Amino acid sequence: MNKNILITNSTLLFCIATIATMTLHEGGHFMAALLVHAKNASLHHNYASYTLEELPLQAQLITVAGGLFLSLLLGIFFHILCTLYSKRNLLFLFLLYMSAFGYIAFGGYLMIAPLFSNGDTGFICNALNFPIWLTILVAVGGVAFMFYTMKKLSCYFVEMATPDIIIDNQERRAFFNTLIKFPLYFGIVITTLLNLPVTAFISLVYPLCSPLNLLWSYGYCLDAEYSGPKINKTLNHLCKISPVIIIAFVITIIYNRLLVYGVHW
Repeated sequence: MNKNILITNSTLLFCIATIATMTLHEGGHFMAALLVHAKNASLHHNYASYTLEELPLQAQLITVAGGLFLSLLLGIFFHILCTLYSKRNLLFLFLLYMSAFGYIAFGGYLMIAPLFSNGDTGFICNALNFPIWLTILVAVGGVAFMFYTMKKLSCYFVEMATPDIIIDNQERRAFFNTLIKFPLYFGIVITTLLNLPVTAFISLVYPLCSPLNLLWSYGYCLDAEYSGPKINKTLNHLCKISPVIIIAFVITIIYNRLLVYGVHW
């Protein structure tokens, strides 16, 4: 197994999925803003901008919840694709990352509801006049949601390994360090840089902190017992340089940088 190539492939897929789900999350806000006829709607690389003050409360809630709803749908949609896809190759790893970051973009905002009043769930809780205990309960629900979904996805990460790796604890840890842990750390650095410039601190909280939810999956990958018919027999197909992934990464950087200037409506 060429660990360096596997780390590179996983890191690039991590970055592509993170930026894609973030853009789609903000696109959910943008499309919702257009739906309710919000003024000055624009879509940027890490935020959507619109004027809500003149809109009724229901329209404001629809706009703010648009990103959350779309992220949840992404998590569920790609989770279903993971259950249907039979191969455990790099495309499968991309589907898995897309599901994980869809769930993270939804559950992560629930978790920070009491901390950021300008965040999606913080805005909704304040607009609905939630007492602080209820807002904290929303955050606790977010923690439970993330714990459950990351646990459910962990079995798919395990299926990326081979039987020989799974039964050997030392090899198992080394493999998942290569597949998840190191790409997580490298990916956080890259995606944080791609989030610059930022207009609010919360725009840096997401790339810096939210991917750490994957460590729940990582922990289960190390300790839990799994067996399944779709497990890999060899890792050769994971440890080859993929021109498709490199091209997709370059395209991701290009559209991310173009969105710095925004799409305005």
